[in-house]
Amino acid sequence: MMMLPARLYTIKQRHVSIPRSTGEFPSVAALPRPSHTYRPSTAKSAHLRRRVVEIVSRSDSPPSHVSMGRREVLSLAPAGLILAGARSASAAVNPSKVAEFDAAWVTEATSAGTEFAIESYESMRDDASRTPKFVEAIQQRLKGKEGRLSVVDIGTGPFAILAIAAANAGARKVYAIEADPVVAQLAREAIVKAGVPNGTIEVLQGYSTDVTLPEKVDLLVAEVIGSVATEEGVYRTLRDAQDRFLLTPSNAASYIPQRVQTMVAPAAYAFHYMIAAEGRKAAGLLSDDGPIRLNCQDTTLALLDEPQIYEDFRYNDLTLPSAGLWNPKNTLTFTVSSKKLAENTQMYISSLGFDGVPRSDAKLVSQSVASGFSGVAMWPRLILDADEKLVVEARGPRGLAQKSHWQTVLPLMAPAPVPVVVGDTIDVSGSALFDQSKPAAYTLHAKLTRN
Repeated sequence: MMMLPARLYTIKQRHVSIPRSTGEFPSVAALPRPSHTYRPSTAKSAHLRRRVVEIVSRSDSPPSHVSMGRREVLSLAPAGLILAGARSASAAVNPSKVAEFDAAWVTEATSAGTEFAIESYESMRDDASRTPKFVEAIQQRLKGKEGRLSVVDIGTGPFAILAIAAANAGARKVYAIEADPVVAQLAREAIVKAGVPNGTIEVLQGYSTDVTLPEKVDLLVAEVIGSVATEEGVYRTLRDAQDRFLLTPSNAASYIPQRVQTMVAPAAYAFHYMIAAEGRKAAGLLSDDGPIRLNCQDTTLALLDEPQIYEDFRYNDLTLPSAGLWNPKNTLTFTVSSKKLAENTQMYISSLGFDGVPRSDAKLVSQSVASGFSGVAMWPRLILDADEKLVVEARGPRGLAQKSHWQTVLPLMAPAPVPVVVGDTIDVSGSALFDQSKPAAYTLHAKLTRN
């Protein structure tokens, strides 16, 4: 019989206590940093897959001498601890059962800025769902006002793409701010190479909070959004820019983007089974704690319900919290649906690579993996214009996997996937702690109720 855990899960690698009733925040020093992006191996073994399906079907444990690859081990789920009960969960679970889960971490990004490799800048530049829409938004904003408006681009990068786009769209003057001196010099070279008239774009090296502009400007372009939207210190950047850079800081038209959100949804994660069975290092992760960061195209992650808005802020909000504790206004409630579980099962049948495995067995394993609650997936959504026609989605419609330079952040909420069935609800709440000079810290709380 599979039953929901009667206790509050405490993730071993976290070692923090979150007293929600008092509104206190765990010690930031005790919180783990996030793992690097996870790119699992695609190595396959038809023989081991068949053996694993046999093990799962019998709910036996694998022989200790068998060395299994990542995709083989995920099929264990792990070795009868999860899958055996998941198959009969709907009939076996006390309908009043409730389980609660917590995760907490501090981001690697700081409010003063984030270092990126050149490959990250190239990924941003080549992000077809992002860059063309930013360029279009800039063109729309400057259309009919050529030669009159001034622009500041915060975090211009080595290619100065958005600063050049503003100059080409007719900006009178563009101030391109870049913290890294090497990157700032590359931006100057890119501007010359693009043939922008001399003096139109001025590159200013330093953090935006330390830079002084010679004039206040009409438009701020600032794509300083993390995979959790606020994790790169956007609040502090905006509050400073509102005070010192903009002519009309309360006007939504003074900003691109105009509004930013963090989307969330409870998720199943196939490789959580291997993490549970053999640990994070064995699963290819570089650290023992913190959220997993996944490529947004990664189809080993499947959402258990439609995404909802968690963080939601407008650039022209003059009350943004540059520092302090933030809590979402409402608890979000998600319901596991038969449609989602069916979609996820089909995705896993296709993506997990069951070479040589009978479809019926592949379906059985995929159903079990698709029905495991691993954590709460998080990713950004940017609204660039007032009509909300230019929207940048890190993940596709309904949170579907797609190519993006952003990542999907996945805090694992329990040591192993927790089986869910149709009708289960998952309530998600949390908090964030912002500091003017320290990394942002986050907590998430999930309550799973069997209805």
